[in-house]
Amino acid sequence: MDYKLETDSMDSKERVVLGDALLFEGELKLLKGDFSGTDLFDMAAKLDPENPEIFFRQGLSLFEFGSREGKEKTLLTANKKFRVATQINPEYFDAWHVWGNSLMMLGMTFREHHYFLEAEDKLRKAIALLDKQDKDSSVKSQLYWDFGVVWYHMAMHSTEPCDFHAAIDAFQKAASYPERLPAEFWNDFGNACLELAPQVNDIRLCVKATNCFKQGSTTFEGWSGLARALQMLYEQTHDEDHFTQASECYSSAAGLNPHDAEVWENWGKFLCDSGKRLSDPKRLSAAIEKCHRSYTISSENPVILGIWAEALATLGELTEKVELIYEAQNKIAEAIEQGDGLHEVWYSAGVVCTSLGNYLNDVDCYFQAIERFQEGVSLDRTQHRLWHAIALTYIKIGRRDEDLICLERAHKFFMKALELNPSSFYQIDYAFALSKLGDLSDEQKWLEQAVYFYEKALNTQKNAIYIHPEWLFHYACTLDSLGEFYDDDSFFTKAIEILSHVLMIDPDFSGIHHRIALTFAHLGDLTNELDPFYRALHHYRLSSKHEEDNDKVIYDFATTLLHISQATQDHVEADQMYREAEHKLIQAARLGNRQAFYQLGCLYSLLGQYEKAIRFIQKASAFGALPPVEELLADEWLDGLRSTADFREFLYNLERK
Repeated sequence: MDYKLETDSMDSKERVVLGDALLFEGELKLLKGDFSGTDLFDMAAKLDPENPEIFFRQGLSLFEFGSREGKEKTLLTANKKFRVATQINPEYFDAWHVWGNSLMMLGMTFREHHYFLEAEDKLRKAIALLDKQDKDSSVKSQLYWDFGVVWYHMAMHSTEPCDFHAAIDAFQKAASYPERLPAEFWNDFGNACLELAPQVNDIRLCVKATNCFKQGSTTFEGWSGLARALQMLYEQTHDEDHFTQASECYSSAAGLNPHDAEVWENWGKFLCDSGKRLSDPKRLSAAIEKCHRSYTISSENPVILGIWAEALATLGELTEKVELIYEAQNKIAEAIEQGDGLHEVWYSAGVVCTSLGNYLNDVDCYFQAIERFQEGVSLDRTQHRLWHAIALTYIKIGRRDEDLICLERAHKFFMKALELNPSSFYQIDYAFALSKLGDLSDEQKWLEQAVYFYEKALNTQKNAIYIHPEWLFHYACTLDSLGEFYDDDSFFTKAIEILSHVLMIDPDFSGIHHRIALTFAHLGDLTNELDPFYRALHHYRLSSKHEEDNDKVIYDFATTLLHISQATQDHVEADQMYREAEHKLIQAARLGNRQAFYQLGCLYSLLGQYEKAIRFIQKASAFGALPPVEELLADEWLDGLRSTADFREFLYNLERK
């Protein structure tokens, strides 16, 4: 069609008709991919330069043209048209809305943050005009959806929780209209909730994300998002139902898109992390299989090699198959070669070294692990699991060698990990480390801090009493230790109450009867009452049935018998207790318990058999099992022996040494 006509002689009505024809022809050309249609737009604009609709329609056609792959730069031209339209009519709602979407698409295409900032401004202007518009609910819902997407991208750039909250508020507003929204909307909504949840440590956001993804679970993105949401819930609640559901969702996502390497990688990491935490060989084997699937699709991914290495090394450690650990070393070497600038790779490298150290009982491997974790920290100091891993490794070294310096070093790394991620797992690990530090250093402050973090974790994890009885057990042990510092029976009473809960939940819990017996014995020793000692004997007998050759149980049993023999007024019973204690202490000594020699010395001192008493005291000295000299001189059970010449000679020789 030839539009080269004289327009001076046309009246306004003829100009409008011609302008519409030019616009229509230009839109048709752009629809067919012919960019020369823009020339017709320019001609139409000259015919009616004060008509905002002309510029809006031009911008809309250019926006649709620029939405095609490879044509995105056309969006810049579209934005100029929207600008003119809004300058002519500042209340042009549709122009502001589409202009915002055009800027958002530019931001998503070229990954330039300023486009999202500009898009937010345009969409906000559209929202301000919304109440004046006679628009149906679908338009209103779409506007808030678009606004939420813009805020989501801004939040991903800033990582600020307030920006994620703005995105979620916009999505919530979009969902408030009586409009059936597509799966894509619910996936966008769910992703925003998932990003914010770990930042603010709010499980409600995980639940909200789960509900969103369920409405979009007909798609691959919906299933994979639902899997991630349930995985996050599992990490928060430790509920095995969530683990099972997450695995099923990963399976559904992988079934819809079996050639997506990322879904296999995420599934493998999920299984690996759970398998490591629970020491579960089946989950670790499944993780290895998923990593292999991901690797066959994307062999140039060092992160998947790292996860694969973690699963192999941990499985090798659990099954005592060192060849798996060596295979893990080969995988991690390949991963480092491909991606030594990735903190994920260095974390995996540290895990492999730790597993080898556990297998070989080699402290050098632990220090190598720390070096690798620190390499990861140098790349990204916000990765809480690296700080946590360093702390745990120092705890391994400290417990192995009873090294207070390493235990104290772990303290600062735990604090950094908790600052970044106050998870209940981290709190419990830290509490256990503090308790160990308190026992070894004999300092009350560490035990008090341990109790604080045990209680904090248990308050965070309300279902811990059912799924983590070991947390309660170690909490009670710390209360027991603290009670000896305070000489306060309330600590022992509370510890016994907690241990009784553990026994009720899991009657086969390892060491539970021994620990209850010890705590009752401590209570009896403090109160000088016989009843707690007799209760202790009951639990010692139950413990002995499960652990017949446990020298520590036998030794503690004998010590409690000695306490009863001293406290009872019944001479027949006292004599019986002495004989049983003697038998058990000799049995404990034969099983390798060196402390039993000292207690035998005390027993014979109480019985007035000083020749035997000094012989066992000398044996205790030879084996390095004597208490400090101050305690030796203050021990009431040695009062009789200390009056003998043999003891004075022994003490003289001891002080000379």
